[in-house]
Amino acid sequence: MDWLTTKRIGAKTRKRNVKENGEVVLKELIECCDGKCNPIKNFSYDQIIKATDNFSQSNRASRIDVYYRCYKGILDDRPVLIKKGKYTLDMKEICRDIAISSMVSGHKNFLKLLGCCLEFTPPVLVFEYAEIITLGPLLVSHPRNLRRIKIAREVANSLTYLHTAFSRVFIHSNLDPFTIFLDGNGVAKLGNFCNCITIPEGETFVHDDTLQKYHEFRHITLKGTHGLGVCNLPVIDPDCKSTGNVTTKTDMHSFGAFMLALVQIREVDDELSLSSDMLRALSDLFIKPYDDVRYVRFPLHHHISKILRKFGYAEVVDSDMSEVAVWPVKAFLRLALRCIGCNLGDPLNSMIQVAKELRLIEKSAYYPSNCRQMSTI
Repeated sequence: MDWLTTKRIGAKTRKRNVKENGEVVLKELIECCDGKCNPIKNFSYDQIIKATDNFSQSNRASRIDVYYRCYKGILDDRPVLIKKGKYTLDMKEICRDIAISSMVSGHKNFLKLLGCCLEFTPPVLVFEYAEIITLGPLLVSHPRNLRRIKIAREVANSLTYLHTAFSRVFIHSNLDPFTIFLDGNGVAKLGNFCNCITIPEGETFVHDDTLQKYHEFRHITLKGTHGLGVCNLPVIDPDCKSTGNVTTKTDMHSFGAFMLALVQIREVDDELSLSSDMLRALSDLFIKPYDDVRYVRFPLHHHISKILRKFGYAEVVDSDMSEVAVWPVKAFLRLALRCIGCNLGDPLNSMIQVAKELRLIEKSAYYPSNCRQMSTI
């Protein structure tokens, strides 16, 4: 087959892809956004190939891929994050990501969608550049204690927005460190809406059996990452797992696990004052290969509670103000444990409540003299 024939066949295939992919994107836009969204720019096949150097390994933005392969590129003289869907993704899932990303791109704590290229199968998404949090610039210029608290508070804000800003509730449903990005200023950005689920207006839950399938797939994908310090723990809400009902607490549970994963990121001059044995036990729980049926059978809070009882539960849950400097860290951990179902105070009913408590914890880190007034969190 000569070069010209190959080029014509390729052009014809890309044209067909645009039509087929465009139909699915339009359907998702109508279903999720009532047809209302921010403009979605269409990048050409040639632009994407040039920006990524034909998806060169040297341009990869992450060593670990769950649903997407991420690349750093330059488009319109600006750095961009280009996400190429893997063939394990359904076309509908990628197009849902495009639709919802376009809907929330105006919010500062979401990965901003610049456009997409429908000429590929599956489609390619283009975002403002940010780094996946597992490889991102976590050491940002903020006072000690605030780096992780700030990231958590910003992610809580994005989940609150999904839950409350629209006529229907949107549940992210697959929150983990691989869906969180940091821009150059250290601002956390939530992304990846492939498994985003909508709850009908006026309802408090929706039945969906696909989440368990996603978490099983995620586990298989991350199975070989032991040693990279990756959060490999299935973080599905135990109520959702047993009933198939997705609620706002599905995201709250995953968010609590994400907060605990943040604790595992070790830094030079680390501000955490917990015992090294406890940290090691928590870290092992999060990054070990998750095949043992004893671990799968019980919910996350069961395993965390056992670790805390063994190494000193009071070290986390006591609000001893004799050490004001470490109080925000303890409050942060208590809030994470409450999100995953530990009975450590008033029950949490919404991400709004979680976001408010994180703001108070962050404020107490800025102004330690206020800690006594906030010790009831």
